[in-house]
Amino acid sequence: MGEKQKLAQTSVGASFILMLLKLVFGILTGSLALLSDGIHSALDVTASLITWLALRISDRPADAEHNYGHGKVESLSMFGESILMFLAACAIGWDAVDSLLHSAPPPRVSLWALAVVAAAIAIDLWRSRRMAGAAKRYASPALHADALHFSTDMLISGVVLVSLLAVRLGGAAWSMLDRIGALIVVAVMIGVAFSLARKAVDVLMDRAPVGSDAALMDRIQVVPGVRGVLRIRVRQSGPQRFLDATIAVDPWISMQAGHRIATRVEHAVRDHDPGVDLTVHVEPAATGDPAGRA
Repeated sequence: MGEKQKLAQTSVGASFILMLLKLVFGILTGSLALLSDGIHSALDVTASLITWLALRISDRPADAEHNYGHGKVESLSMFGESILMFLAACAIGWDAVDSLLHSAPPPRVSLWALAVVAAAIAIDLWRSRRMAGAAKRYASPALHADALHFSTDMLISGVVLVSLLAVRLGGAAWSMLDRIGALIVVAVMIGVAFSLARKAVDVLMDRAPVGSDAALMDRIQVVPGVRGVLRIRVRQSGPQRFLDATIAVDPWISMQAGHRIATRVEHAVRDHDPGVDLTVHVEPAATGDPAGRA
């Protein structure tokens, strides 16, 4: 089992423990903010399971039915996480507004509840840093989604901790802060949900990575024998990037010489991006064209 799948499994276990603790103490204390955080952690368990399954599938090699591999399943999992997060935020927001309108009784904040939230912040910090590092190493959208998830969890738990402390110190007079804390949780969840959805849709719609065309064109144009770069197309599929490049060469050289130039282009691009899957098409430069031979 690879590092990515091990991280995903660890994430599932940690999310499940945090979910139980937050839900139990949210119910015992009557804190809507803590209960909302517990519901969000339940979402984390589901999201972590989705990530783990997505990583298992995305690591499969290309086959006869999936010529470009299975990497896009990571973006599908990211999109699924965004939908789950948005639906959970709507449910939490409904309860928070209903509690504000109908003056729900103030929560009973214990030191144990505060300790649970503080521990959750520490665990989420550890998880988000590990996930972010692995997401960068493997260029994994699924791990990136999890890292962003846990960074959001830290912010949400911080809001919950502040609201619980305020209620404990200020008593019933400050109980409204618990409901306001829950609404802040909702706002953060909706923002993150839309951010994840946008990134997932960009990959699923084959949107080229920002700035990739210019960087690759500059690198290809300086390869000896290349008279011009006619077209570059880049698409992302999970951690894998696919590049199609059409180059212009001297129209009078042999096929073998053209192949050598294409090979040099492949080496130049892979020196810049070792993980890219590259296809180079060679065209003769037009005679009399600035890119060709006069």
